Amino acid sequence: MSVFPRTVYQRLNWLSWFLFANVPLACLLATRFFVWMPIEGPASAAYITLTYIGQYALLTWLIGLPLVLLGLILKQRWLMIAAIVIATLGQFLLVIDIAVFSLYRFHLSGFVLNTIIKAGAHTFDFSWLEWTLASGALIVMLAVQGTIAWLLTRFRPRARWLGVGFAVLFAAQLGAHGWHAWADANYNTRITTLTRYVPLYYATTAKRFFKDQGWVDASANRDAQSVARLGRAEGSGRLDYPTQPLNCKTPAERPNILVIAVDALRADMLDPRWMPNTMRFANREAKTFTQHYSGGNSSKAGGFSLFYGLPSTYWDAYESSQTAPIWIRRLQNLDYQTEILSAATLISPAFDRTAFASIADIRLNPPGDEAWQRDRLITNDWLDFLQKRDRQGSPFFGFLFYKSVHGYDVPPDFPRIKPYWQTINRLALDDDFDPAPFFNRYKTSVQYVDQLMGRVLKDLKQRGVLEDTIVMITSDHGEEFNDNSKGYWGHGSNYSDAQLQVPMVVHWPDKRAERISYRTSHADIPASFMQALGCQATPPKTYAMGNGLLSQRKRDWMIAGSYMNYAMVTDDHLVVTHPTGRFETMTTELEPAPNYQPPAAMLNEALQAMSRFYR
Repeated sequence: MSVFPRTVYQRLNWLSWFLFANVPLACLLATRFFVWMPIEGPASAAYITLTYIGQYALLTWLIGLPLVLLGLILKQRWLMIAAIVIATLGQFLLVIDIAVFSLYRFHLSGFVLNTIIKAGAHTFDFSWLEWTLASGALIVMLAVQGTIAWLLTRFRPRARWLGVGFAVLFAAQLGAHGWHAWADANYNTRITTLTRYVPLYYATTAKRFFKDQGWVDASANRDAQSVARLGRAEGSGRLDYPTQPLNCKTPAERPNILVIAVDALRADMLDPRWMPNTMRFANREAKTFTQHYSGGNSSKAGGFSLFYGLPSTYWDAYESSQTAPIWIRRLQNLDYQTEILSAATLISPAFDRTAFASIADIRLNPPGDEAWQRDRLITNDWLDFLQKRDRQGSPFFGFLFYKSVHGYDVPPDFPRIKPYWQTINRLALDDDFDPAPFFNRYKTSVQYVDQLMGRVLKDLKQRGVLEDTIVMITSDHGEEFNDNSKGYWGHGSNYSDAQLQVPMVVHWPDKRAERISYRTSHADIPASFMQALGCQATPPKTYAMGNGLLSQRKRDWMIAGSYMNYAMVTDDHLVVTHPTGRFETMTTELEPAPNYQPPAAMLNEALQAMSRFYR
């Protein structure tokens, strides 16, 4: 006995074939992305074909799901009308996405739609011809959908072939994701760079699984690719980075460079009570930037902004293409020795494919069960590196990344600040929780890392290396302890000062120590290093968003990223986007600000900033 009347089955059969018919139509429209897509050889072409079949089928069926429900209750005529309208709107949305991508090289989002609506002609100045063409395209799409609906009504394809159709689409999805996972594990950028051209596509990765099974040698594959990337011409591929050739000269003096980054270190920890060694160094030997901001509230976004000086919205493009930061490539071309020591894995977030993509033979996963052990290890490894290096040879670039503060972790015998939260229970964290014991545990870990950093700084001075070395001390992001009384703890959850503001202490040879109060950000870091590496004649805007830490200028806004979203940050307000397309405005204290209207010029500049380095 049938669950539904025969007419319902007939409508659902018609609807299924109607949706199937829209899959090749969507794929045909999306061939426009081929103009920008770096398809190299038969393998890339086969991969993108599988991806298109699977992804556009999935998107078509997601748009058509409401129609399945309507098919249970509507008569055939009304179902046809609904299907034609919804399918037309879905395809027209794809056309809009293609138009947005042609302008900015990123896909349609709620932020872009809002900019179109609120900024209007200030940002998108469409001519009457463009409006006419858009209207004509919509009419043509309606006609095409109507023709498909009529043909299916007349010829009525058999239902038994639907299973074959679903099997093909499922196999395409499975094949594309499996292929991408394998390519990703083997650092094959010819495959991984293609995914960002497909809207709403989140490709599978499984590098750790393949490595555990012994199917890939990730380190060997990575090192081979790193050497190849170092020799690759700058600005290659679909990234326009830098946007013009570098104009650099070999500097008379090549300074050593040491970057010390402490995971999750708040700006207000730069205090003699919590960081006496760093403060002593800052007061005597360095410039301290008191209003410095990271470009993100997470390691992924903040670390990306530190090395590239760009919004983290570029992460996927730089990771998939494994494009190294311009200043890292510059110091390698100047024959710097490199020593990358991280107490955290460099695989997740994938700094092995971004910040250090061009550096071979780095340790991806440090040994040690606890963060404090790994922090001690990298400190000892660094001191050993300086002891063994040839001082008459090339200058060095060192990177130390400390993890204990992020994990509130110290050795068992390290003195605790009381009251001290002995066992962290995050389920207990709410608006009424007393932050003092938790904050004291955090401060204790800061004191521990400061001791390790003190050893590094003291060693530089004792060896007589400090006067020839740029030393930068900073963090990837801050850490919140319900600072705004909104129930936020940790990081990655909002864009308040507690999660964005970080220390910035820089020792420059032959520059006096001082405190600098104008606003700076991680976007200024690449320009500072490039200028020290002989590239003063190259405009910073060709490779980063900032002009350099010592370049005082009015900074009206910045873009800060997180794990899945980003925000525009001004002195007083936040414009926060969300993956769903929704966005909200609020004050920097996280109070709702529904009446705040972002200036049209700022919205336009933000769109340009997020697209400037795409071809």
